Amino acid sequence: MKSFAITATIVSLALIEAAACRGADETNVLQQVVSLGLPKLSSELPTYYSEGAKARAERIEASIADMIAFYRERLGIQESINLAVLNEKDWKSVNPNPYGLPNAYGPPPVIFMPATTGGFAFHLMEARKDAIPADVLKAYLETNHTTFETASEDFVDAIGFHELGHALCLRYGIDPQCRWLNEFIASYFEYAYISERRPDSKRVFDLLGRPSWARPKNRTLADFERLYSGVDDLGWYHGMFETRIRELYPKMGLQFLKELRGQFPAAAGDHQGVFVPTPVPPEQLLEELEKIAPGFKDWATGFR
Repeated sequence: MKSFAITATIVSLALIEAAACRGADETNVLQQVVSLGLPKLSSELPTYYSEGAKARAERIEASIADMIAFYRERLGIQESINLAVLNEKDWKSVNPNPYGLPNAYGPPPVIFMPATTGGFAFHLMEARKDAIPADVLKAYLETNHTTFETASEDFVDAIGFHELGHALCLRYGIDPQCRWLNEFIASYFEYAYISERRPDSKRVFDLLGRPSWARPKNRTLADFERLYSGVDDLGWYHGMFETRIRELYPKMGLQFLKELRGQFPAAAGDHQGVFVPTPVPPEQLLEELEKIAPGFKDWATGFR
């Protein structure tokens, strides 16, 4: 399993941009989901689910709705989203990604979540297990009376918050400019929310939000911009992002997102579209981020 060295959180996000950039040229994925004839929750968020997955769909819908409400209250972001909680058969009918790998397509945006446990993302968690100090993992499992497998499933379930983070970033009017900052910001939206409203998810993020144990072949931010999902260890990169986020959020909270919007404002109307990266040198971006939150340049030395 070490050879995969890719975590669930990030593979999904590597795919969201590729899907989003196809945009309106592709068949509307929401129409494809609707065409399956699945039941739909009578809730504020359109939520479609496979047979037998109603209870899980209700839990996921409530969580996503709460995150939307949180950012509406705290940052004034008005966002809408569609959810699809699907079994393997229905998933493969409308989604080309491996079953069990949460991801999002749009516009209009649809977040896909697996209806069952033990899917693709879950099996990639082993890559992070080896990165957790044995005493830290033991203490977590004993304190929370749980297993690593359960923690991994909880981590997979929280990926939906990350997916929503991408939509919130655009709607809030932040232009991430480059791929790595786009992923970083989506994770920041996720972590800010769970830090305030979901302590159980925060504990799981704090446990698993770290780079995989071995340094990969590709390990510079320039490599990430050039290769993106083609780097040999996406999980290592996102673990690096998550490490910085866990350090930064207690210091800056939501003010960091406000500062980002001031420093990297999206052009009028851009928040209605999709993210398209621009060739901004990592060094230039780090200089600008350093002005907002000192420590980015020191953190970035880990990418050499």
